[in-house]
Amino acid sequence: MEEAGYNITEKEFKQISKWAENVYNISVIVDYFVSNQPEIEECYNLAPVIKNLRDNADLLNAFFIDNEK
Repeated sequence: MEEAGYNITEKEFKQISKWAENVYNISVIVDYFVSNQPEIEECYNLAPVIKNLRDNADLLNAFFIDNEK
């Protein structure tokens, strides 16, 4: 993996990791909601966007889980 050149403390890493986890958890809930409301047009239209957000949030969260020290 390529280094990004950022120097962060362990405390900062843990905070960013917590934020990534929160974003992932929120995306799971929103994805579940819009996926189960297909009769509402706005939810139906948002479903693919939320699915993409959830997938990206999952990758971000996994990155932090894999790199915890």
